[in-house]
Amino acid sequence: MKNFFLGFFIILTLSACTHSAKDPDTATVKQETPTSQDDITKVTVADRHGDEMEIITNSTKNTVVVRLNGQSYELKKNIENPSFSTEDNKYQFTETKYEVTFLKKDADMVLFHAKKDQPTKKMALQ
Repeated sequence: MKNFFLGFFIILTLSACTHSAKDPDTATVKQETPTSQDDITKVTVADRHGDEMEIITNSTKNTVVVRLNGQSYELKKNIENPSFSTEDNKYQFTETKYEVTFLKKDADMVLFHAKKDQPTKKMALQ
């Protein structure tokens, strides 16, 4: 009788050890936190009337988001010229070293024009 219980215990132990320790229904899920590799710059420019426009430039995706008077406009890089325009080609944004212009193309109306702060560098006399 002892041999029967001993044999039964060994069979139970071996069959229990062959099963996976992890339950396949409770697999561990790893969540990857997306890290943005985009080169994003944010600038606020004010014109001579005191109106402010926020410019968010994503150099990686070649897009610009312009926020003016409570509205946001997403513009993409034009292939033929160095400006940005909307999908429907209704708005255009140009930025040079010292000036920013945002205009509505179909009405030929400038919505915002400002000069950027120019650095005050003085050349040393030689």
